[in-house]
Amino acid sequence: MQPYLVDQRRSGVLHRWVPLVLLVFGAKLSLEMARGEIVICNYEKFHLFDSMYRPRTDNFCVFNDVYLGSDVKGADFLASSLDYRRVAFANSKFPQVPPSLFKNFDDIRELYVRRCSLESLKITRLLEKVYAGGNRIASVQLDGNASNSLRELYLDGNRLQGLANLTNLPALEVLVLENNPLLGNVDFGQFGRMERLWKLDLERIGMSRISNGLKRPLAELRRLDLSNNALTYVHVRMFRTFPKLEHLWLHGNRLYYMEADQVRTVMPSIRSIVIDDNRWGCGHLAALGKQLRDRGIIIRHGDCRAERAVHRVCCSDETDVVDMRYLIEMGIRHETHFQQEVRELRAENDMLRRDLERLGSRLGELMANLSRPAEPVVVQSGTEETVDGQESGEHPEGNDATASFEEYDEEAGNEK
Repeated sequence: MQPYLVDQRRSGVLHRWVPLVLLVFGAKLSLEMARGEIVICNYEKFHLFDSMYRPRTDNFCVFNDVYLGSDVKGADFLASSLDYRRVAFANSKFPQVPPSLFKNFDDIRELYVRRCSLESLKITRLLEKVYAGGNRIASVQLDGNASNSLRELYLDGNRLQGLANLTNLPALEVLVLENNPLLGNVDFGQFGRMERLWKLDLERIGMSRISNGLKRPLAELRRLDLSNNALTYVHVRMFRTFPKLEHLWLHGNRLYYMEADQVRTVMPSIRSIVIDDNRWGCGHLAALGKQLRDRGIIIRHGDCRAERAVHRVCCSDETDVVDMRYLIEMGIRHETHFQQEVRELRAENDMLRRDLERLGSRLGELMANLSRPAEPVVVQSGTEETVDGQESGEHPEGNDATASFEEYDEEAGNEK
């Protein structure tokens, strides 16, 4: 009985260790395959989402189960088909896209590297769409003229701390920066060169205030998502540089006040605004909702299960909180309007100063022309030149008429 028990115990231990050994061996084998000389992708149907988050299926050259360490130069990536403009990595992990991929696939137009543990991203010159969400990307590098081709860039769920190298993208149409909490307050002026941008997603980036330093409008922007940040106050004038903006997401912030009396003047194309899940006072929310509805703007909302709701949006009737918000709001309005008036006066003063400088310069030119002595008129007669009726080369005081006049004067004096 005792040997049987020992064998049984050994068998149990063996059963427990066999799966672990196989798992380690399988991981090692996958790693060795990825580090080998050649890794070939499969040309197959690949499922992803488009810019409107609709399911999309297309033919991609797909690399499966690629695991690389810090040295990503060991694997050589090749295609199993001549059509390799779309490349995707599935169930893979590496700190950066292997350089050999861009070397061997020099005509890539779409690159899918979601959830690959990327720490940095390089965008080559022909790439048009890059799906790089769910990674650890802290920096993005543009290679050559990449900025002239890139149309869609998805960097949601990364660790970006700034927009370095992402501001000069004139062909960009879609930019998704959702869930990059280290970005913080982003000035709309940083997107000024993206003249074709129609979708901008800034959800969950840690934004506490809106800054708009745009010098000229983003004429194509139609969808702007600022939800789930820390905004407390919004004036529609902050969106004055988006004349075609149709949909605005503001839910999930800390908003207690929004000035929307000029909404149709500032945002002529706006169709819907999402404002639920904020810290609205019921009185202000009722007035805000009426302003928006009277101008034909849809107030999109979620399900409110609180005691009080206006237009199906949750609000609060706590007097002390509402009063405090009102005082803060009045201070903000006064300061904002004062600063706006100062800016406008400074702009008018600069214009007047430039006009005065131009008038002063013109007046100086006129005075200089008036004080300049007139030049004698030179008239040619025959082969001899005369100056103001006198022969050239003779001084006016030495002519015969003057001499005769002096002689006559002298004779007249002698006669007297």
